[in-house]
Amino acid sequence: MVCGHIAHALNGPAPRVGFYWGDDSDLARPDAWCQRCEADLVALDGADSGDWFDAAGFKVFCAACWDEARDLCGSPAQG
Repeated sequence: MVCGHIAHALNGPAPRVGFYWGDDSDLARPDAWCQRCEADLVALDGADSGDWFDAAGFKVFCAACWDEARDLCGSPAQG
């Protein structure tokens, strides 16, 4: 899954919105989010992230699309 900002950026002219993902998963392609969502997540300072997840508008991506989003949206970064 990727946040809605990443999903929509793939259809726009300037897709470099950033690409972050959590390191608490053993999945090859864990949930990923953009720089804006990263800032919102950091601002939670450990509080429940359920509302953040809902607001981010996560979309399901296949593995190939996840890889494309990572490559187009910015340098891979660990969240």
